[in-house]
Amino acid sequence: MTKLTCFKAYDIRGRLGEELNEDIAWRIGRAYGEYLKP
Repeated sequence: MTKLTCFKAYDIRGRLGEELNEDIAWRIGRAYGEYLKP
């Protein structure tokens, strides 16, 4: 698994393409969608 260095104490930030890429963004969106699912 990729080391997720883009997660900070209160936000998500990182260099696009290095610390924050399309795969990580998709996984964050997927997890958020699962969290909101009734």
